[in-house]
Amino acid sequence: MSATLFFIIACLAGLSFGSEATAQSRTRVVIGYSTMQAPNAPLWIAKEQGFFARYGIDAELVFLRSTSVLTAGMLSGNIDVDYSGGTGLISAAANGADLRAVASFGNRLTHVLVVRPGIKDPKELRGKRVGVVSIGGTQWITTKLGLQHVGVDEQQYNIQILAIGDQTILRKALEAGNIDAAFFNGVLAQELKQKGFPILAELFHAEIPTVRLGIVLRKAYLQQYSQRVENVLRALIEGLAFVLSAHNRPAVIKTIMHWLKISNPATVESGYPYLLQDLDLKLYPSVEGLRNLQRFMKSYNPRVADLQVEDLADHSLIRKLEESGFTNTIYGKYGLK
Repeated sequence: MSATLFFIIACLAGLSFGSEATAQSRTRVVIGYSTMQAPNAPLWIAKEQGFFARYGIDAELVFLRSTSVLTAGMLSGNIDVDYSGGTGLISAAANGADLRAVASFGNRLTHVLVVRPGIKDPKELRGKRVGVVSIGGTQWITTKLGLQHVGVDEQQYNIQILAIGDQTILRKALEAGNIDAAFFNGVLAQELKQKGFPILAELFHAEIPTVRLGIVLRKAYLQQYSQRVENVLRALIEGLAFVLSAHNRPAVIKTIMHWLKISNPATVESGYPYLLQDLDLKLYPSVEGLRNLQRFMKSYNPRVADLQVEDLADHSLIRKLEESGFTNTIYGKYGLK
C-alpha cells in the first residue's frame, strides 16, 4: 500500500471516531464519491434537504479524487456506500472483491465533447491531447466510447490520452491549454461553451448503455444491513425526484453552484436540461452497461474478461421499493411520471 493510500485510509478511519455526537435515532453511513460533477445532485440534495435524516440515516459524504482509493476505502470498511461509476465495481470484482451494485442513477452516456477554440470537426483531433479523469475509470471509458461514436480511432489518429483529474480539474486544464479536448457533463460543458469552447458532440442522443452513477457496496454489508441500505436508497430516490422536479429548479441550481464552485447562475441554468438527461428514473443497474464497461476494461486487466457481470447487479431492493409503491409515491409527490 502506498503512503498516500495509507494516509487517506487512515484519515477515513479517523472519521469513525470523530462523529459520536450524532442523533441517537439515526444510523451513521459514510457515502463516498470520486467525481465532482452536476449529476451528483441527488446525493447532495438528499443531504441538504434532510432526506437522509428523514429515513433514519446520518449520512457523511466523503469526496476522494480517485476511484481506486474510494474502492479501497470501501473494502476496508471505512466507506459504506460508493456513489460512482461501474468501473470501480468491475475492477474490484476482478481482483476478488465481493461487491454489488444495487442501483444506478445513470445508465447511458450523456457526456458532451468540448474542444479548444479552433477545432471544428472531430477529424481535427488527430495528434491532439484528450483529457480524462483517470486511466481505467468510468470517464476514461466514456471517452473511448465517445471517440468511437464520432468516428475517431484512438490509434489511427494518434490521440494522446492524459489523466488530469476530476471534471473541475479537466475544465481548468482545457481553459489553460494543457489539453485539446475532453468529455464533460452538460453543466460544465455549457460553462465552457459560454467561454468560447466549441461543443462537437452530445452522447445523450447515441443511447450508449453504461453504469455511471451506481450505488455500490460490499455484499456482506448489504446482507448484514439490508434495511439500512434500503433507507439510503429511499433518501437518494427522494433526492432524485427533488432534482428532477421543475418546481425545485432554483434550489437545485443553487446546490450545484455551491458544490462545483460556479459563480454565474446562468451557467448552471443553461446546463440544467443536460442534468435532466443525465439522470434516470429507472434505477436498475444496466447489465448491458456493465458489459460495455467490461469490453474496454479487459484490454488492460485480463481477469475482467472472466467475470459474469450480471452477477454484480442486485436488483432486489429497487424491485422491492417499486413493488411496495414507494418509488411511484415519491415520483408522484414531486410531479414526475
